[in-house]
Amino acid sequence: MQSPPPGWSWVIAKTDRYGHSRQRGGPLWNPLLAHALDAAAVCGALFDDYLAMPARDRLAEAYGGGCAATARTVLMLLTALHDLGKATPGWQRLFLNTPATDRDLHTAAAEWSARPRQAGLLTDAGWDAERTAPHQQITARYLPALLGCPGCTPSTDSEHHGGLHAVAAALGGHHGHIPPTAAIKDADVNLAPTWQAVHEELLHQLVRVLRLDSATLPGLIAPERPIALIHLSGLTVLSDWIASDETRFAYRAGGTPTQWWARSRTDAARAVRKLCLHRWTPQGTDWPKLFPATPTPNALQQAVLDAAPTGPALAFIESATGSGKTEAALWLAHHLALQQGYHGFYLAQATRMATEQLATRCADFLTHSLGDAALANLAIVHGTVGASPTARELQARHRGLTQLADANLTDDDSSTCDSRTVLNEWFLETGRGLLSCFGIGTVDQVVLAAQKHRHWFLRLFGLAQKTVIIDEAHAYQMYQQRLLATAVTWLAEAGASVIILSATLPETTRRDLTDAWCTGHHTTARPATGAGPLTFVDAHGQPRRHHPAHIPRQYTDIHLHTDPGPRSLAQTLLDGCEDGVAGVIRNRIEPATDLYRALRESAERRHWDPDRDLVLLHSLFLERDRARIQQHLLTQLGPHPDPELRTTTPNPHRPKRLLLVGTQVLEQSLDIDLDLLYTDLAPIDLLLQRRGRLWRHLLNRPHLTNTDAPPLHIFWQPDTTGLPHVQHPDGRPTSVYAPYIQAATWHALHRETGAPWRLAAPDDATVLIHRIYCTAPPAGTSPLERLLTDTYNDWQSSLAQQEAAAEERAVPPCPSGEPCDIDDLASGPAYGDADDTEHPLHLIARSRLGAPSINAVGLYEQSDGTRSWDPQGELLADLTRYHPYREPEQHRQQQSDILLNTLAIPHHWFYGKKPLPHHRAWAIKRPGALGRAPVLLFGPSGKCRTPGLEHLTYSPVTGLSRR
Repeated sequence: MQSPPPGWSWVIAKTDRYGHSRQRGGPLWNPLLAHALDAAAVCGALFDDYLAMPARDRLAEAYGGGCAATARTVLMLLTALHDLGKATPGWQRLFLNTPATDRDLHTAAAEWSARPRQAGLLTDAGWDAERTAPHQQITARYLPALLGCPGCTPSTDSEHHGGLHAVAAALGGHHGHIPPTAAIKDADVNLAPTWQAVHEELLHQLVRVLRLDSATLPGLIAPERPIALIHLSGLTVLSDWIASDETRFAYRAGGTPTQWWARSRTDAARAVRKLCLHRWTPQGTDWPKLFPATPTPNALQQAVLDAAPTGPALAFIESATGSGKTEAALWLAHHLALQQGYHGFYLAQATRMATEQLATRCADFLTHSLGDAALANLAIVHGTVGASPTARELQARHRGLTQLADANLTDDDSSTCDSRTVLNEWFLETGRGLLSCFGIGTVDQVVLAAQKHRHWFLRLFGLAQKTVIIDEAHAYQMYQQRLLATAVTWLAEAGASVIILSATLPETTRRDLTDAWCTGHHTTARPATGAGPLTFVDAHGQPRRHHPAHIPRQYTDIHLHTDPGPRSLAQTLLDGCEDGVAGVIRNRIEPATDLYRALRESAERRHWDPDRDLVLLHSLFLERDRARIQQHLLTQLGPHPDPELRTTTPNPHRPKRLLLVGTQVLEQSLDIDLDLLYTDLAPIDLLLQRRGRLWRHLLNRPHLTNTDAPPLHIFWQPDTTGLPHVQHPDGRPTSVYAPYIQAATWHALHRETGAPWRLAAPDDATVLIHRIYCTAPPAGTSPLERLLTDTYNDWQSSLAQQEAAAEERAVPPCPSGEPCDIDDLASGPAYGDADDTEHPLHLIARSRLGAPSINAVGLYEQSDGTRSWDPQGELLADLTRYHPYREPEQHRQQQSDILLNTLAIPHHWFYGKKPLPHHRAWAIKRPGALGRAPVLLFGPSGKCRTPGLEHLTYSPVTGLSRR
């Protein structure tokens, strides 16, 4: 009698639903053991080449008794077992019940059923009555006993092994949510002894191939640090995702586990190499080689070079806009990679536009730092990366190098080129960007890494391997600052390093982040040594401050004016800005648009060309139009387009006259400089940030010297008492900023202003920041003192509410001073995805407070009924539904087109006067690939045709507006 086939040979992990295996002539299903070996091999390759050295140290401590080689083997085994829950009748019946629509799979399932029948695990009654649960939770339920937990044996009174249960739950989170204890208990499927024997057989094959004694596991697995569980969960998900890529790993048919393991290791090494998942190996720290366009560091940068730490550090680099902070931070990240073995860096920006501006500089820096014949993947991480021109350029470079490698019949993409920075399209999928060794994106990614949502631990895992650079640290809400502090604590716990950049950082923010860093290192902050704008805090909590040898002062003449209104201001600007480049920054879109229209009405009468000399930029443009305007401004107002000439030659495209009107997007998102600046009253730190536009690319303005003081004109609205109008009678702010900060800024500038008042940075800036943010207002009964006191109390209350909202969502590694356990890291489907407006606001992870905007797609309908992405009808809109796996190229291009025609509708447009109907009602006929997305259907003239939205209009020149 023929013996039944062993369970490892037929228990299924995956089936060929998309036909990838059949296209290569492969089998229609893949054994669970084969996928487990693939995942284990990827885990081993990632341990060797990808993980930061501090992460390896913490994993060695938690899973190898201090031995990295042992921990590597244990982690490969644990990763291999992540899908153990699939070895149950409830999951295997999914293949058995394959619908007849896929004839090949249906036939293969019928043939496959003979194997479990021979093993006595499938009877005529079938498996339909078998209890089931999500397979990842079944893994968490049955794995501890399989690994030797003494408390899981009914015949003993031994205690449960907490470490084994913790790692089982961590593995159970590989679909995004670490399951809580209650969910794991509910995953009891009354597994029959015969199926438990299949589990034991799978374990036996794995430990045999990996050469591991399973009896040693209870003594080795001791994840006392919370970060060790985060590392395990993240490593498992990344390994699973790579091993599940059917273009990189073939299904197995025939052969032995030993033969499969050899193939798995070969495929894993190739996959990790192709994805550029290898630690940064910087080639020295010589500044001229890293920054050939600026071969001599300035005083600030030289101070960073001289004082650079040798261990993990929290660094603060505080200096004016345009002083070279970004280059100093990139050099320091490079230095720390050499010292600490980090696999790369993530540069967090305040906005998507700022991300786009810096991505090219990061790519150039990486190319100079990589050494010969090396590739680096630079992920651009934000919600509209599909519309990013820089991302498309890096992707095209990657495709070109891949084609060259294929033509040369080699697996090594880098052998055909010099050092290059690329973007592999694999990292464009949701949740993958931070897994790249190098990344640049929004600060939202760091804020969300400290909150529960689907795959939240994966964000944290990716960041924990890097030096994390947080730019514009002064610009974030208190809510964001508190969550950033929690993330800093996690990063300190992981042994990572953090660099904070700011032109105007309040002392309280520096202190809070320092305390968060020290908490992660289980210490307290010590008194700082030295003084200056550079601070390095080590792992023992010792801050050391340094001062550059010389920081030149920058002078600005401050003028305060009452706002004359758009028409009068337009006349003033057209008459007073006949020479040079002037900018006007308004705090809201409507006043910016009103001013721009007033300028156009009068421009020709004053011999201005409105199409050439006037530009408007704000956030209510389609991405396609906003990118066009931004590129136009960069070409005209940025540095010389040739990087090799930027430090020696002015930009030849700079116009003799230009008037730029915009909102806060001009504040920190564009690498441009101005001759004159007009701005609405704003918080002092943002005014100082805006003032930096007058001191950015001095080569473009050779007439300006360090002793000159370009003017900054600040407009404010008086109320009936002559004080600044910062809030409505019901307490609502008149702008997007806190009324107290507005009033306190006005008060600080008003009492200093002569005719005009000359501000000297950085000295005066530091004094003003401290006066407004770190001291209470003066007490008294005058109208000004009452305004300051009342708005200050409201501001403090608002800050307390933001802190409470952050505390409610934050997941600290050591609440109340004790390490959190696995249940503290658990979440569930109720938490949903980050910033998911379809889930309850009190549960979802939020990158920032405030009512979320609604993304809508702009589409044009021509007179003949065709639809296009542009008003002229030249870019026809293909709305055919393409499958992301079967038709990847068409799907990718279509998604890019959709993102390029997307804009964010402000939440307040849905309330108050003429509120918009609910966005779910913005339906059009024949939506095709747009599905249920809100759509603004415009005619060629820009008038909206979507029912209920006829009062909206759109222009590529002025953006979206409502009547």
